[in-house]
Formats: sequence, C-alpha cells, structure tokens
Amino acid sequence: MITKNIKRMKNFNFLLAYSGGIDSTFLFHKLLKIKKNKPTFNFRAIHINHQLNENSNIWSKHCKQTCKTYNIPIIIKKITLNTKKTGLEEAARIQRYKAIYDEVLPEEIILTAHNLNDQCETFFLSLKRGSGISGLSGISYKSKLFNKNTIMRPLLNTTRFDIEYWMIKNNIPWIEDTSNYDTSYDRNFLRHTILPLLTKRWTNFTKKCAKSILILKKEKKFLDTTINKILKQNLISNSILNIKIFKIIPSELRHILLRTWIKNNNFVIPSHKAITNIYYEIILSKKDSKAKIKIKNYEIKRYKHNLYISNSIPCIKQLILMWYYPFENLKLPNNLGYIIQNQYGTMLPYPKKSELVNIRFQISGKFVTKKNKKRTSIKKIWKENNIAPWHRNNIPLLFYNNTFISALGIFTIHDKNYIPSNNIWYLSWTSKIRKN
Repeated sequence: MITKNIKRMKNFNFLLAYSGGIDSTFLFHKLLKIKKNKPTFNFRAIHINHQLNENSNIWSKHCKQTCKTYNIPIIIKKITLNTKKTGLEEAARIQRYKAIYDEVLPEEIILTAHNLNDQCETFFLSLKRGSGISGLSGISYKSKLFNKNTIMRPLLNTTRFDIEYWMIKNNIPWIEDTSNYDTSYDRNFLRHTILPLLTKRWTNFTKKCAKSILILKKEKKFLDTTINKILKQNLISNSILNIKIFKIIPSELRHILLRTWIKNNNFVIPSHKAITNIYYEIILSKKDSKAKIKIKNYEIKRYKHNLYISNSIPCIKQLILMWYYPFENLKLPNNLGYIIQNQYGTMLPYPKKSELVNIRFQISGKFVTKKNKKRTSIKKIWKENNIAPWHRNNIPLLFYNNTFISALGIFTIHDKNYIPSNNIWYLSWTSKIRKN
C-alpha cells in the first residue's frame, strides 16, 4: 500500500523527515525498496536535532551513518526551542517544520512517518481540547507546509503493531527515545496508559477510531465545499469580507464562515470566544466605527459593510523619512514596499534644489486636490477614495520641505500658493522592485 501510494505521485523527489525512530526508519527502508526498483525515484533525508536529550548527538550520528551506508543524502539540523508562548511538544513541532521548510527544495514532497496509532492519539488530543469537526478529522494524508510544499504521510493507514512486526522480522535497528515513555506528556499518556486499555477491551478499537475519523473527513469535505461557496459569494477579495448577511444567518453558520475566512487567509484560527467577540464587537458595531480586534499577530477590523483582516504592524504615523537621493529607490518600513521612478507613476513637479524631499504617514487639515476644486478635509478625501481608516497611516505622503504634494498613487494636491518647478518626474509606489 505504501509503495503503491507513493508511485501514484507524478513527482519522484522526496524529503523524508528522519528521526531514526521506529516509524521513520520503517519508512526509510520502504523508500529504499522503491528506489531499488525504480531508478528515477529520488529521496533525501533530514534529521532534526532538538538538543533535548543527552543522546541527541548520538542519534544524529546514527542517522548520518545509516544514510551513508545506503548512499542517501542527509541534512542534519540543530534547533533551539522557545517554550515561552507554547508547551514543549508544540514548540518542538513548530520549530521542526520551520527547519524542514528551510531545507526542502521546490520540487520535493515532504514525507513524514505518522501512523494509524498517531492518528488515533491525535483524535483524543483534539477531543481533550474541545475541538470541532476540523480538529476531530485528525491528520490529513496529504497537506501543505506553510501553504507551499506538499506533505505526505504514507503510513497513516499502517498500525504501530505492523511496523514493529516488520522491523523485528527484518532485524532492522532503530533509535529508542526514552522520553517517549514519559507519561507526563499528553500523547505519551494516551499511548501507554489509555489506548492500551481500550484496545485490550476492544481489539479493533484503533481501526474503528480511524473509520470514524474517515467519516468525519468526508463530512468535513462536504461542509467545506458548502461553506466556501457561501464565503465566495460574500468576498470582496480574500482579505475583505462583506458582512451584510451576518445579521440574518444562524450563529453556527456565522462562526463557521468567520473561522473559514480566517483560515483561508493563513492566520491561526481563534477560539470560539474570540469569534463571538468579532460578531458582537465589530460586525454589530456602527459602520463608521473604528472597532478592531487583535488576535495573536493579526487584526480584524471593520470599514463600512466589510471586515478586513491583516497582519499587525507597528504604528509609523510619527515617522518622517528624508529622501536625500530622490534618483534612488526608497525602501519603506513595515514591508510597505518602495517608491521608485518609472513611466507608470504619477506625474509630479520635480523638487527644486532648495527643497528637501521627505515621506510622512500622517496628515491633517483641508486641501484642494486635482479632483476637488474646493478645500476639503483630509478625512473626506480619504473616504472619497475608499481608504479604510487603518490604511491611512500606512500610505506614503510626499512632501517638499513642509508642503504636501501627493498621497502616492491615490491623489495629488493642487495648491495655488505653491510654485512648482518647470521639470516633472513620475513616481510609483510599488510592493516590490523587479530585477532585470
């Protein structure tokens, strides 16, 4: 089954997450068998040294030697865990995947050795956390790492018993991590205390658990299709959601739509309480309110009839950037991009020699623009250009000395008291600079 599933893939370049434990060693030898029979099949291994055990370096050497014996390229990476925000297990998982992501090649598929017992354990851990259908659906056979590289788990239908039986039968050594028996960790407690009791009582419990997970996956797939269809009908863009229907749909549907929208934007799905707060504090707020909710590293805000989601970024409204060499590209803070000269930009008067060009991110007062013949408040000008309040202090404002010239790419000031130079230049605000 393992060989058959991997051979179905059009891609024959793989990166195996190789700990040296029984599961990944089992998969390692199954891959060797495929490689022997199919010359076009290629795989590398990556071993992550968490530096948590006194034998960590010995395990790294074992994996390196095994790969050398079979002529398989291997990457050994040491990581340092930060457990301030998460527990040890979660911190190890996050750092491990980051390390793998740094090394995987664009054309490679990542392979991990999660088995059927891992699937069952994950189900119970999700149950303990009070997860919904997404969490209880367990580990996916195939998914994406940071929405880019594909991860496959070819052992997901293989029991730990079958793996152990094959390894012992073929006399293949593996690393035994003693911390795997420490039942102070939730997964180990389930593995060594709870699940053995259940399988002793019901011998097919693990497979029945997997069957339930499969049913949940199918139901989730149908639900996801339905929800994404509704979501698509109310999206302005991926990060902008129209909320007109939210006052008339059931609360359960509201929660699922918001969770799916947040997930589709690659942010961490918040708690049920946070989703409820989004509804009562933002969706039900006045359409001209500046209500917002910050969740981890992102924010959800409202403008008119829409919700916006974006990364949280530091406030720069007091910042002034002096552009001493306007003929060079100017890099903006907070990944806001660049100001460059090109033929596609806004036509503006070139600064005079006595004028210092500078970029600011805050402005107040009334102005005459090329569109507005009368002096109009900056707040109204922003509104006329459909600029949400939180975006206004992230738009580069061009000044010559203290004279406001243009909000680049949005509007230009028409000041009768300012005498421009006879020369012109074209400025663009761009997200990135193309390399020739």
